[in-house]
Amino acid sequence: MELYERLLEKTREILQFYTSVAIIRWDLQTYMPPKGIAQRSEQLALMSKIQHRMANDSELDHILTKLENNLDSLDRIQKREVELARREYDRYSEIPEDLVSQYSTQKTLATIAWKRAKDTNDWNLFESELISLLETSKQVADKIMESIGAKCQLDALMDHWEPRMTTRSVSKVFKELRKQLPPLVEKYSIACESVSNDIRKRKVPIDIQKQVVTDLVSVIGYDTTSENAGGRIDESDHPFTLGYYDDVRITTHYQSDDVLRAIFGCLHETGHALINQNQNKDWKWMHLGERCSSGFSESQSRFVENMIGRSPEFWQFYYPRFIDRTKKIYKDVRYQDWLQVINIVEPSKIRVLADELTYALHIIIRFEIEQELFEDKMDVSEIPEVWNQKYSEYLGVEIESDSEGALQDVHWAWAYWGYFPTYTLGNMYAAMIGEKITNDVPEWRDNLAVGNIACTIQWLIDNVHKKSKMYDPAEMIKKITGKPLTADPLIKYFDEKYSALFC
Repeated sequence: MELYERLLEKTREILQFYTSVAIIRWDLQTYMPPKGIAQRSEQLALMSKIQHRMANDSELDHILTKLENNLDSLDRIQKREVELARREYDRYSEIPEDLVSQYSTQKTLATIAWKRAKDTNDWNLFESELISLLETSKQVADKIMESIGAKCQLDALMDHWEPRMTTRSVSKVFKELRKQLPPLVEKYSIACESVSNDIRKRKVPIDIQKQVVTDLVSVIGYDTTSENAGGRIDESDHPFTLGYYDDVRITTHYQSDDVLRAIFGCLHETGHALINQNQNKDWKWMHLGERCSSGFSESQSRFVENMIGRSPEFWQFYYPRFIDRTKKIYKDVRYQDWLQVINIVEPSKIRVLADELTYALHIIIRFEIEQELFEDKMDVSEIPEVWNQKYSEYLGVEIESDSEGALQDVHWAWAYWGYFPTYTLGNMYAAMIGEKITNDVPEWRDNLAVGNIACTIQWLIDNVHKKSKMYDPAEMIKKITGKPLTADPLIKYFDEKYSALFC
């Protein structure tokens, strides 16, 4: 159909422009010289305007309206593409261009202020920019709430990351986790008290760490070294993944006295990279060809990082290789001791260093703060105090500085409101997917032990990645596993894993 083909042409242009801007944002976080930051802010503001004009084109609205009036002539895939295109158009059309520019500029300024504040441990350097960004974010949410059927501002912003998910539904599953996790945390953190964490603190030169993570991600299936590589590893303060199909890049953070940070940071980002690279290629440059949601992307990063990367079976295969590539620094460390160290349950102050079991509590804290901010129950100035109180109550740790407290994450500086819940939703999706793999391929863990990781990754590609955005998250998890979203498989996975390791 000629009209549908015209829709695809316009969508292709929009996505090509958007993914080009994303690479420029990647540069901002990696190689940008300090003097160029203000200039880059102006460039990104202009690009946001251009993107908004492309996505808000009246011809696009005309095409969609005609297609919607003739849905009977479209097949299932075409109907879904029209539905997704309409969602995007309605979202953009409600936001005035000057607000788009203001939003982009404020995110850049907030990111700069956040980095300075974190580096100097001074919340006040960030506070005023975050206040401005929160106000702008609320203005954006007000503009799009009606068009996407959101009932509150945070729902409207969260819909970008996890379509059709609401704060009410998230609160429901988080409440269940909040009830079930603390007893497990207490049980297994006590069991881990005898585990020495000194192994983690051994100094590993950065050049060796880079060799290790390059090899590690290649074993998982993320190519950064061949002539046909579609990935690369760079360094940033906060690890992230960015890219589309054939150009997907990750970053990590190196510390000479903590090799685990680079290892599991890279494994986590590799999970993101793999789902970005392996969307359905028939749908490239279509809305259908994007990932289902941030939560599903997180499910893959958590699956690779934890269910593969921290598993006994994987390290049974990889540990001798790790000893060799770290120049025998760990040659006196037994495999069993290494396995306990990388899985130790120990309530911590830093989210990205948190163990699997306590991780959700870090997310719940952030989500509760976001809810209070958007319900006007808390001022931005109160964030550090509330943060510290919640960490003491939920995790039993005392925050001693803003850098290890409310300044540890960049997400709010990027206006990623409603993104944090996707981490824990991803954990729940991953546990449910893990149950499904075990039913379909009972030997998948045994395959890891002999280095056959490709079999499991291919299952994920076929059953998760290639479904791309054919369904919204709630329907997607049912299509994959046959069950609605539930926390039960995650709790079961935790209990079985940690009882085998520590009891």
